[in-house]
Amino acid sequence: MSVRTERWLRWLLMAISAATVVSGAVQLIAPGFVLGFLSAESSPASRHFFGIVGMFMVLFGGLLFHALVRRKENPAAFVWAGLQKLGASVAVGLGVARDLFSPLALGVAGFDLVSGLLILGYFSLSRRPARQAVSPPLKSAPVVRLSPEPRPVAPPLAADGRRRALILAGGGMRVAWQAGAIRALSDAGLTFAHGDGTSGGIINLAMMLSGQSPEQMCERWQTLRVKDFVSFVSPEKYLKAWDMEALGDADGIIERVFPHLGIDVDAIRANTEMEGTFNVCNFARKTNEVIPHTQVDQDLLVAGISLPIFMPIVRKGAALYTDSVWIQDANLLEAVRRGADELWVLWCIGNTPTYERGVFRQYVHMIELSANGALFAQLERIEEINARIRAGEEVHGHRQPIVVHLVKPEQPLPLDPDFYAGHITAGSLIDMGYADACRYLSTRSTQGLPLTPEITQMTASAPDLTFRETMSGPLALGEQDPLSGAGKGRHTPFTFHATISVDDMEAFIRDPEHAARLVAHISYPPLGDFLPVKRGSFNLFKAGDDPNTRLMTYGMAFEHQGREYYLSGTKTIRDEKGPDLWHDTTRLYCRLHEGTDERGPVVGAGILKLGMGDLLKLVSSMRSSREGTEGLKAVAQFGQFFLGTLWDVYMPLAKEKAASESEPSAPL
Repeated sequence: MSVRTERWLRWLLMAISAATVVSGAVQLIAPGFVLGFLSAESSPASRHFFGIVGMFMVLFGGLLFHALVRRKENPAAFVWAGLQKLGASVAVGLGVARDLFSPLALGVAGFDLVSGLLILGYFSLSRRPARQAVSPPLKSAPVVRLSPEPRPVAPPLAADGRRRALILAGGGMRVAWQAGAIRALSDAGLTFAHGDGTSGGIINLAMMLSGQSPEQMCERWQTLRVKDFVSFVSPEKYLKAWDMEALGDADGIIERVFPHLGIDVDAIRANTEMEGTFNVCNFARKTNEVIPHTQVDQDLLVAGISLPIFMPIVRKGAALYTDSVWIQDANLLEAVRRGADELWVLWCIGNTPTYERGVFRQYVHMIELSANGALFAQLERIEEINARIRAGEEVHGHRQPIVVHLVKPEQPLPLDPDFYAGHITAGSLIDMGYADACRYLSTRSTQGLPLTPEITQMTASAPDLTFRETMSGPLALGEQDPLSGAGKGRHTPFTFHATISVDDMEAFIRDPEHAARLVAHISYPPLGDFLPVKRGSFNLFKAGDDPNTRLMTYGMAFEHQGREYYLSGTKTIRDEKGPDLWHDTTRLYCRLHEGTDERGPVVGAGILKLGMGDLLKLVSSMRSSREGTEGLKAVAQFGQFFLGTLWDVYMPLAKEKAASESEPSAPL
């Protein structure tokens, strides 16, 4: 059974269970009303009997709902709930045949019959593995503890003589950002002989060792349903929250996330192209343990991302395992011990001087403190090793100093609740990761970074405003005029999906030179699909002395097959009422240049458009980091400057669209 089919069938059965509970409650409270509806004799005995039947309907309906929420806890509940429905169908059918109920009751019998068949069918299908991507736990897989001085294992040399290791740190569900950064490093020609994963970074390392290319990793992350990460425990356990082991469990990750991301334990263990190590915390010993990829299993993968409070500890025999984030969030020294002399760390844990309010944000601060502190301690150790090497000593087989590169976001990434709520998307995170890695690659030194605490520091403030924009339209190669290119490019639509961040609203509106950050990916048939933008910019300013005219300029640098391209686009908006306003606001006149900026020769032109649905999505995606009314004012200020009088028309529509799409999710 496919994941989508399973999800829809589960929703249907939840509706059936709810209908059973409600109708049973009505029958329990007002049995005479139900008997009258069925044209049956109403007497004290029949009302009492029907009340008892209603009680059992409530119980079996609740049992079915519980089984849907906690499928592994009591799968037999599906069998009994299905048999109850089939039995009720037979009983009601016999009542009609004996003239006890009116023919209307056949509808009830039919409902119960279909419900029973669906419940039993769901039970049968759910017992078959939906996908074979995740292998079952390997009960005999040994656990390897890292000794104080493990023997160095030198990975093969890269073409330039370096032994490179990729260090994937944690970051919750937001490690989709790392997929974009990995693609950028791959596009730059970097290869890695060793990969190490901790906490959320384990997911991306498992994808790589499962055989996923960087492009496939980005595609799988982009199409992942992020709510599949969350799986709740049975409802009654929340009534004793003070005694809970965790707020959720790993069912969603095992059954949906791992399969969708293509994580295959057998492929990981058999991989010979790259050496991998996974970090887990041995809770009993309070130590970090390093698991070679040849000995990892599903239990250990889950343990490595089981963050305390949110997910339960993993039991393997007498051992207890959990996320190592409180000990360390990246294991640079393991790569050093294994012979790597150039470390590339993908770091997406925040590090700013701002101390936030609120219990959850302070929990995040605790993770930031432990993760950054452990990293800094490792950097000091590497600096000591380098000093010994410079003095002529050979350390762990190294005769030249170890170089550390670290790629990080410009600003702290939005937290997991923002990702879960849809305020940020996996596509945006991937685009950010790619752009952040390209920015670092463009300025990197062969000596790497200084091994100091400043290595992970980020801009303190979050953007004043962010929004997502999608534009698409005809663009033809070989044309220089946008109108001509639009006429000839009907069969070659150019599409970009952008996330735009304004760090300082007042400065952005006041200063024409103050550009907003733009990250994006592009699709264009002659060049390819999902082409990440290396560097982007967005400007919005008044044109000349005319207060009713504004210019919006877009710039996007990207690469295809080793050739650099740059898309430059302009909107000219004359904020005057009339039919031209919509046309001006939703048309971007573009030229495609060969080279790294708009000084390069024009090789294509066209006109991109913002459709009605895209405009509503743009408006509803606007978010400000300012709190309360200040945030609302920032959104309104930018919206009116960006859209002019169109803002007054489409903001209410966008609110209605957002409200209609924010339906409550079923327990996962």
